[in-house]
Amino acid sequence: MEDIFSASGKLARYHPQYEPRDGQLVMAKAVVDALQSKHVLLAQAGTGLGKTFAYLVPAIMFALRENKRVVISTRTISLQEQVFKKDIPFLQRALAPEYVFVAVLAKGRGNFLCRRKIDSLRSYDRGILTEKAHVDELREIQRMVLAKSLKVGDREEIGTRMATELWPLVSGDGDACVRRQCPYVDSCYYYVARRAQAKANIVVVNHALFFADTAIRKEADFTAEKAVLEDYAAVVFDEAHNLEDVATDFFSYRVSQPRVRLATTAVLASFRSLGVLSSVAHGGILAPIESAAQQLISEAGLFFAALGEPRRLTAKDKIENTIKKPLQLLAETIVELKGGENSDEQDAHIAMLAERIGRIDRDLEFILSRPEGDKFAYWVEAGSSDPALVAAPVSLFEDLREHVFRRIDTVILTSATLSSRLVKRIGVEKCHALKIDSPFDYARRALLYLPKNAMEPSESPIYDTYAAQQIEEIVAVTEGRALVLFTSYRAMHNVYERLSALKERGYVLLKQGDDSHGVTLQKFKTGHRTVLLAVASYWEGIDVPGEALSCVVVVRLPFNVPTEPIVQARCEALERLGGSSFYDYSLPQAVLRLKQGFGRLIRTVDDKGVVAILDDRLQKKSYGKVFLRELPPARLTHDLDDVRQLLS
Repeated sequence: MEDIFSASGKLARYHPQYEPRDGQLVMAKAVVDALQSKHVLLAQAGTGLGKTFAYLVPAIMFALRENKRVVISTRTISLQEQVFKKDIPFLQRALAPEYVFVAVLAKGRGNFLCRRKIDSLRSYDRGILTEKAHVDELREIQRMVLAKSLKVGDREEIGTRMATELWPLVSGDGDACVRRQCPYVDSCYYYVARRAQAKANIVVVNHALFFADTAIRKEADFTAEKAVLEDYAAVVFDEAHNLEDVATDFFSYRVSQPRVRLATTAVLASFRSLGVLSSVAHGGILAPIESAAQQLISEAGLFFAALGEPRRLTAKDKIENTIKKPLQLLAETIVELKGGENSDEQDAHIAMLAERIGRIDRDLEFILSRPEGDKFAYWVEAGSSDPALVAAPVSLFEDLREHVFRRIDTVILTSATLSSRLVKRIGVEKCHALKIDSPFDYARRALLYLPKNAMEPSESPIYDTYAAQQIEEIVAVTEGRALVLFTSYRAMHNVYERLSALKERGYVLLKQGDDSHGVTLQKFKTGHRTVLLAVASYWEGIDVPGEALSCVVVVRLPFNVPTEPIVQARCEALERLGGSSFYDYSLPQAVLRLKQGFGRLIRTVDDKGVVAILDDRLQKKSYGKVFLRELPPARLTHDLDDVRQLLS
């Protein structure tokens, strides 16, 4: 490690701007020790440390020496692309010829074309493809598949040639895959990618795919064939502060009308022209299946419409399961078709369809009967999407302890923002902890601006008007170059409307959602006097070095929405154990998120700028000191002249 990371080492010889950093070497050695000793490493590494190389280089060495795979998992697409498309190719050049390694980017089945689906969609008279443009797109995809001109067969390779509406009809689906019984298994794009994993030393994934694999591995009937990832000896979680949220999604139960509709449509499509079971549909067999399917669709529509408003479900809530019998009837009707003159593929397909329907039945029964009591939070979900019933685990400690930290030899958790409370909640029993501060000179190159006349947030339009006025004053000093972070879409849209006058003064006003993430970020990076209003993913994972981002405005302290069912349930669980839901859960979560937002400002040693926090609670509430203590050591000011002087 010392040789590779030194001023005259392999990295320096291939990277003209490379500068040795003591913290980077310290972290690399700690990763080496974790891999050799097989323990959990918690590495909190400040922005600018170069933590990606600090874990990648030891992971590569370990994988080559031990002939084992190491998984690198990130939360955001931007970091995943940086690791796979920039950092790994650089290391493949820099470490050669002594260290030659293979890395792959693993993607879920839904990212690949399904050859079986494409073949079955050659009939255009079934009402599935209603627009000529979609038919033309499908024909073009079929032509490329037959001509073997697709190298990977994933969504990225297809690019803009396929409409969003068409993709679900031609992409892979774990619930609809018969695996080895499929006639296309040897040429399947997904399984070709899976086989490439088996030859790789490093496998790059996102947290969602990792936990999709983990959720499968924890099932009682798990087999290696069902896994999403090839076996591995170690995993590195970058952006590890997101693990709890992502894992919650994959260890939850969710039943919605679209899920029922898709499963039922898959059944009907299987028996129609060119469907896998079309040859089975004779002698009146199809009539009872169509009848059972239509009954299920009808009952499901009534059932989900009757759920009403979004709410948390308690022991007092009784919801009658009116679709249990239709689900069971359809599954039983399908299963009766097994055997006889069917092919192995057809019997496997029948079993898959019945299992898909049966899984919906079991998941719905779990949610409505609430057998786990306080261990799960149960709620009705609605909003912009179709209503759904959800059950999510309140604590992930046992699941992650058993299926991640005890199952995997070495687990490395790294992020610029980690907390001991989070680590305990996600199942870490023992770990080696390392904290390395950022090498950036925040005291000289960054300011924390708190307005003298700050307001405490409210839901009234008054706060949105105040926020818009403050943003106008700040960006006038910074000449745009500002990222404005919100905690809700409602507030973002309201403030955006109040900032319309900025356009008349020559500013470019961008808002998340008006374009794709990539297009929006590119406009911001290359724009002049640009202001970007954003929520959600823009709090972390975006990297805009240089003057394009000289100001980050935080409109409100980023506390979780207290009415979210899973937040309520976790707070109640802490209170039952004698803890404080605010100081042990809500406040630490908000602190981590604010640190992530602050981290967007300084991305290189030459960057400088200001973080402005408009929320008066930071100055007036006693817990404001907790936030201030955890933020980087930027100089605090209440005067915009200090900002003007720094940026000039």
